[in-house]
Amino acid sequence: MRNPVAGAFRALSIFNFRLWTAGSLVSNIGTWMQRVAQDWLVLTQLTHHDESAVGFVMAFQFAPQLLLLPWTGLAADRFNQRKLLMITQATMAIPVLALGILTIAGSVHLWHVYIFVPVRLCGRA
Repeated sequence: MRNPVAGAFRALSIFNFRLWTAGSLVSNIGTWMQRVAQDWLVLTQLTHHDESAVGFVMAFQFAPQLLLLPWTGLAADRFNQRKLLMITQATMAIPVLALGILTIAGSVHLWHVYIFVPVRLCGRA
Protein backbone atom coordinates (compact mmCIF):
# COMPACT_ATOMS: atom_id res chain seq x y z
CA MET A 1 0.00 0.00 0.00
CA ARG A 2 1.38 3.42 -0.98
CA ASN A 3 1.83 6.22 1.48
CA PRO A 4 -0.40 9.18 0.33
CA VAL A 5 1.80 11.71 2.13
CA ALA A 6 4.88 10.61 0.21
CA GLY A 7 3.05 11.24 -3.06
CA ALA A 8 2.12 14.76 -1.98
CA PHE A 9 5.76 15.71 -1.46
CA ARG A 10 7.33 13.91 -4.43
CA ALA A 11 8.17 17.27 -6.05
CA LEU A 12 10.66 17.84 -3.24
CA SER A 13 12.78 15.06 -4.68
CA ILE A 14 13.85 17.51 -7.43
CA PHE A 15 16.83 19.62 -6.36
CA ASN A 16 15.82 22.80 -8.20
CA PHE A 17 12.34 22.68 -6.69
CA ARG A 18 13.80 22.27 -3.18
CA LEU A 19 16.10 25.21 -3.85
CA TRP A 20 13.23 27.36 -5.11
CA THR A 21 11.03 26.34 -2.17
CA ALA A 22 13.70 27.27 0.37
CA GLY A 23 14.37 30.61 -1.31
CA SER A 24 10.69 31.39 -1.56
CA LEU A 25 10.16 30.54 2.10
CA VAL A 26 12.98 32.85 3.21
CA SER A 27 11.78 35.64 0.91
CA ASN A 28 8.18 35.44 2.11
CA ILE A 29 9.21 35.37 5.77
CA GLY A 30 11.36 38.47 5.21
CA THR A 31 8.58 40.28 3.36
CA TRP A 32 6.02 39.64 6.09
CA MET A 33 8.51 40.58 8.82
CA GLN A 34 9.12 43.86 7.02
CA ARG A 35 5.40 44.54 6.65
CA VAL A 36 4.75 43.91 10.32
CA ALA A 37 7.77 46.01 11.31
CA GLN A 38 6.78 49.02 9.21
CA ASP A 39 3.18 48.84 10.45
CA TRP A 40 4.50 48.65 13.99
CA LEU A 41 6.83 51.59 13.31
CA VAL A 42 3.93 53.67 12.01
CA LEU A 43 1.63 52.69 14.85
CA THR A 44 3.98 53.15 17.79
CA GLN A 45 6.77 55.51 16.79
CA LEU A 46 5.53 57.80 14.04
CA THR A 47 1.87 58.40 14.88
CA HIS A 48 1.40 57.28 18.48
CA HIS A 49 -1.39 54.75 17.76
CA ASP A 50 -3.17 56.34 14.79
CA GLU A 51 -5.07 53.49 13.16
CA SER A 52 -5.82 55.51 10.04
CA ALA A 53 -2.13 55.92 9.28
CA VAL A 54 -1.61 52.17 9.59
CA GLY A 55 -4.57 51.63 7.28
CA PHE A 56 -3.03 53.93 4.67
CA VAL A 57 0.29 52.09 4.91
CA MET A 58 -1.46 48.77 4.44
CA ALA A 59 -3.39 50.14 1.45
CA PHE A 60 -0.14 51.43 -0.05
CA GLN A 61 1.38 47.95 0.44
CA PHE A 62 -1.19 46.21 -1.73
CA ALA A 63 -2.24 48.92 -4.21
CA PRO A 64 0.72 48.51 -6.62
CA GLN A 65 0.02 44.81 -7.02
CA LEU A 66 -3.57 45.53 -7.95
CA LEU A 67 -2.93 48.52 -10.20
CA LEU A 68 0.13 47.23 -12.07
CA LEU A 69 -1.05 43.67 -12.62
CA PRO A 70 -1.73 43.96 -16.39
CA TRP A 71 1.66 45.50 -17.13
CA THR A 72 3.61 43.12 -14.94
CA GLY A 73 1.95 40.17 -16.64
CA LEU A 74 2.88 41.63 -20.01
CA ALA A 75 6.48 42.12 -18.88
CA ALA A 76 6.64 38.54 -17.58
CA ASP A 77 5.47 37.26 -20.97
CA ARG A 78 7.75 39.39 -23.12
CA PHE A 79 11.06 39.55 -21.22
CA ASN A 80 13.49 37.00 -19.87
CA GLN A 81 11.93 36.00 -16.54
CA ARG A 82 15.24 35.29 -14.83
CA LYS A 83 16.68 38.71 -15.66
CA LEU A 84 13.38 40.41 -14.85
CA LEU A 85 13.24 38.70 -11.46
CA MET A 86 16.83 39.62 -10.63
CA ILE A 87 16.26 43.26 -11.62
CA THR A 88 13.03 43.63 -9.67
CA GLN A 89 14.44 41.96 -6.56
CA ALA A 90 17.51 44.19 -6.64
CA THR A 91 15.48 47.37 -7.12
CA MET A 92 13.12 46.39 -4.29
CA ALA A 93 16.08 46.35 -1.92
CA ILE A 94 16.93 50.04 -2.49
CA PRO A 95 13.87 51.62 -0.80
CA VAL A 96 14.03 49.02 1.97
CA LEU A 97 17.64 49.93 2.67
CA ALA A 98 16.86 53.66 2.57
CA LEU A 99 13.94 53.30 4.98
CA GLY A 100 16.06 51.13 7.29
CA ILE A 101 18.85 53.70 7.35
CA LEU A 102 16.40 56.53 8.06
CA THR A 103 14.83 54.50 10.86
CA ILE A 104 18.15 53.61 12.49
CA ALA A 105 19.30 57.23 12.18
CA GLY A 106 16.10 58.36 13.91
CA SER A 107 15.11 60.73 11.13
CA VAL A 108 12.24 58.76 9.58
CA HIS A 109 8.90 60.50 9.12
CA LEU A 110 5.50 59.19 8.16
CA TRP A 111 5.73 60.56 4.63
CA HIS A 112 8.91 58.50 4.12
CA VAL A 113 6.94 55.34 4.80
CA TYR A 114 4.09 56.51 2.57
CA ILE A 115 6.53 56.95 -0.33
CA PHE A 116 8.86 53.99 0.18
CA VAL A 117 6.18 51.32 0.67
CA PRO A 118 4.53 51.54 -2.77
CA VAL A 119 7.87 52.17 -4.52
CA ARG A 120 9.32 49.02 -3.01
CA LEU A 121 6.32 46.94 -3.90
CA CYS A 122 6.15 48.05 -7.53
CA GLY A 123 8.81 45.45 -8.24
CA ARG A 124 6.77 42.76 -6.52
CA ALA A 125 3.59 43.34 -8.50
